[in-house]
Amino acid sequence: MRSERREEEKRQRAVARGNRFFRILAVLYTLILAAFIGLLIWLNVLPPKYLYAIIAILILVSVFIVPVMFSRYGVRKRKIAAAFFAVVLIAGFGVGSWYLADTIDFIGDITVAGSLIEVKEDYYVLVKRDAAYTEIGELAGCSVGTYMTSDAVYLEAKDDLQRTVRVEYKYIGDLGQMLDGLLAGGTDTVDETTGAVQFEEYQAVFISAANYESLKSERAGLEDETRILYTVSVKAGEGEKAKSVNVTKEAFNVYVSGLDVEGDIGTQSRSDVNMIVTVNPKTHEVLLTSIPRDYYVTLPSKGAQDKLTHSGLYGIQETIGAVEKMTGLTMNYYVKVNYSTVVKLVDAIGGVDVESPYTFTTHKMKGMPELNGITFVEGTNHLNGKMALAFCRERASWVDGDMRRNENQQLVLEAILKKVAGSSTILTSYTSILDAIRGNMETNMSPDEMTSLVKMQLADMPSWDISKTALKGKNDSLPCYALGNAYAAVVDQDHEQIVKSADQIISLMHNGEK
Repeated sequence: MRSERREEEKRQRAVARGNRFFRILAVLYTLILAAFIGLLIWLNVLPPKYLYAIIAILILVSVFIVPVMFSRYGVRKRKIAAAFFAVVLIAGFGVGSWYLADTIDFIGDITVAGSLIEVKEDYYVLVKRDAAYTEIGELAGCSVGTYMTSDAVYLEAKDDLQRTVRVEYKYIGDLGQMLDGLLAGGTDTVDETTGAVQFEEYQAVFISAANYESLKSERAGLEDETRILYTVSVKAGEGEKAKSVNVTKEAFNVYVSGLDVEGDIGTQSRSDVNMIVTVNPKTHEVLLTSIPRDYYVTLPSKGAQDKLTHSGLYGIQETIGAVEKMTGLTMNYYVKVNYSTVVKLVDAIGGVDVESPYTFTTHKMKGMPELNGITFVEGTNHLNGKMALAFCRERASWVDGDMRRNENQQLVLEAILKKVAGSSTILTSYTSILDAIRGNMETNMSPDEMTSLVKMQLADMPSWDISKTALKGKNDSLPCYALGNAYAAVVDQDHEQIVKSADQIISLMHNGEK
């Protein structure tokens, strides 16, 4: 009798332990389910019809799982079955929550919306590559060549340098002469009173990063002959916030600026890709308008003229300001990308198919020898990331190289948009796409605006009509601000074509309005 009682007590304790396990599992399941639904609602990319359906299904399934595990007297086999499904769903919710949280973090990483970005300009203290100087303090009391300009930011930068180390400035009126003087150990100048030639020596030069980066592209070997000893960063203003609209109901312009560098998207560099992407969400139309990198524009913060590509050296807002001034259009948002973005994104989506209108082979590309000698054929070309970048960058194959390159950039962007928006690629390559873009793209479109566009696409899955146009002009040689007003190859604006393109953009933006 006692043994039977002991056995019964053991059985009851085992049942009690089992019930505790099932109840703990039920609580854990409920908490993870609530977290998953919360993240799903917070991300806000699913259309209501999908969101409510998913939530209803999950709740319905849970009704058959949680009460069974909580029941004290339920059939053990049913509890085991419910626990099995609970564990499977918990694993699914865990993975799903990780994806959702990663997406939320990703959107936060790439957007600078809602804040005024401080615009900075860097200035370099340059010395000869083989100079003995290792730190800025060693220049105390030395002569430093400086460009003779009244630019307010340059003046402030020189004052900042003087507060770091006391130097004697030697004023030179020509950037090329200033650098020649550094490399030669000084420069010849003419005394205005006596006409005598004087030789002034200086051990370093103080030059803006924009000037230096521009001159490197014009003077072969400059980077190998010089070394940046010290950098002064000066606040040059604050960028504007996005000119936001309701992106699911109103047409808008996105300015795409492609920098000619790899790596950190925060780097200020030349804007080699310049494109206005006009989106009409009502008619599902997209217009790509390319602008030549060498278009001769006015830099708004400098009140001077230069190539459009050089505007990127002063920040994305300088580029946008120059284009808005030229076209009279409003750029609602911007997207900033670089070489890394193109390579990683195209690889992440499994490559793209681009229809080339001609056969050509890429020529030598500065700093990227792996892109040399790639042949593209007339017709369909399947491109991986490196090939897509080579296709976008080539311009030496044609007399009107920059114009042709703009067309090729549009072809690649069109191929990317079609593959991502018109297939299951965005789902099957989801994490790869996020990893490819993270750290390689920046935009001032808000997270809510981006998720609204995704939700609209998922709700209707519309096909988009993509059209292309490009500004053109005549080749010329004119003074460029970033080169110290030295003459360089530029493309003169075709004002009639600019007006016609602006009219085309406005017409698309108003299409579909009552």
